[in-house]
Amino acid sequence: MLTGFASDGWSVAPSESQVKVAYLYQFTKFVTWPDDAFPHANAPFGLCILGDASQLPLFAPLRKKSVQGHPIDIRFPEGTETLHACHLLYITWNEGRRIPELLEAVRDKPVLTIADDPDFNALGGMIRFLRFKEHLRFSIRTEPAQRAGLTIHATLLEVSHGTR
Repeated sequence: MLTGFASDGWSVAPSESQVKVAYLYQFTKFVTWPDDAFPHANAPFGLCILGDASQLPLFAPLRKKSVQGHPIDIRFPEGTETLHACHLLYITWNEGRRIPELLEAVRDKPVLTIADDPDFNALGGMIRFLRFKEHLRFSIRTEPAQRAGLTIHATLLEVSHGTR
């Protein structure tokens, strides 16, 4: 899944945070958003990160990419009132206590939600990062994605470490 990032300047093995950023982008290749998720054909793809703003430099390679023809617009929203404009919402580790509030703000909206909190899927999140032995893996909960109008392709489901 990380194909295409090796040429983005990583001369040594990527850190776990870099791998997560690569996964976030790769997930977008295996999820389809409904047409009405974008106000117009050239609308940007809102990739929102809640939490650790120090990670912003890790997202720099994504600024040159697009998702289903939409240029990526990386955002660090401060409150929940603008989360409806996100297409992908990544909640970093230091925002774990706010997960119920954040998920409620985007409930049934076409926003792919991702975090690494151990309770994320149980709370209604869609994709949860997890460590399995020495490797970063992910689990998927399809029901909230379906309610939001998102289609997660079988290829992504097949490589997940647990799907419900």
